[in-house]
Amino acid sequence: MKTNLFIVILLIGFISCNTNQKNTPYAKAENTNEALGQNTQLNEKGYLLMKQKCYICHFEKPEPSKKDQMIAPPMLRIQEHYKPTYPNKAEFVDAVVAIVKNPSLEKTLMPGAVKKFNLMPKLIYDEAELHLIAETMYDYDFGSAPKMNMQMNGSALTLNNGEKWVLKKESIEQINAVVKKINDYDSSDIADYNQLGKDIFNDAKAIMLEDDYTGELFDQIHNFFFGIENNMHTLMSTTSTNEAETQLEELKTKFKEFHNYFK
Repeated sequence: MKTNLFIVILLIGFISCNTNQKNTPYAKAENTNEALGQNTQLNEKGYLLMKQKCYICHFEKPEPSKKDQMIAPPMLRIQEHYKPTYPNKAEFVDAVVAIVKNPSLEKTLMPGAVKKFNLMPKLIYDEAELHLIAETMYDYDFGSAPKMNMQMNGSALTLNNGEKWVLKKESIEQINAVVKKINDYDSSDIADYNQLGKDIFNDAKAIMLEDDYTGELFDQIHNFFFGIENNMHTLMSTTSTNEAETQLEELKTKFKEFHNYFK
């Protein structure tokens, strides 16, 4: 919900080892007011702290030519996972601070990243600096990124040489339970919609973190959930009943595709 996660995930490191930052306005003018031109709310110190303490492990955004060098999810991907779940800035900052101070599978919003990179180590940061970094992550425009041929790219689902991918019995039962939960849902209470989103996400996370799913099978599982993660995150956090109804209908449609690829 507001937490992706794998890993994972977030700010780590002490200095920048990613020197290819020349495309960012801050890199062009790190010590001038020009560096604040992108967003008047952005703090130059916050960006420099993010660059020093996070970029040692996290690229700013995906770089296809360097995908084999990635040891943690790009900052852009972290923002993409957390902002829909925590659209309120204060809640976003609290969530990022919480996962950095105490990384855990329970808190992560990025199970795919955790599976690929492992959970980030617990690091001790100055509290004020950590908050400043999280605020900058919320405000900063990381731009768009090219799709990458890797676990986090959201590529189209494919069959296994014309056959469905075989999952553990427990995973299929989890999916069937989710589908039933979605189809049987009958409430107009926004809190119930939010809880449904959390339940679906937790079930998805359990499947994505299953140790037996590796290689191409893991890629395909991740590709399926990549296609619905925004629906899950939005359903978890929305305050609009109309929006919740829309997300629920989209989830019903997308989950119908699951058994076309997995058994």
